Amino acid sequence: MKNKKKEKQDGFFKEILSQLGGYILIEIVWNIIWSIILLIPRMVIRLIKSIW
Repeated sequence: MKNKKKEKQDGFFKEILSQLGGYILIEIVWNIIWSIILLIPRMVIRLIKSIW
């Protein structure tokens, strides 16, 4: 019984770590995409200002 509980706990912690790692990866990718989306209008505004 005790061995089974330990195995379940190890699996539980491994599952939490894998989900946390996936969450961190998604956050990093989302921040990169968001930065690119915000960069494009800034570049357009700077281009318009330089033309005028």
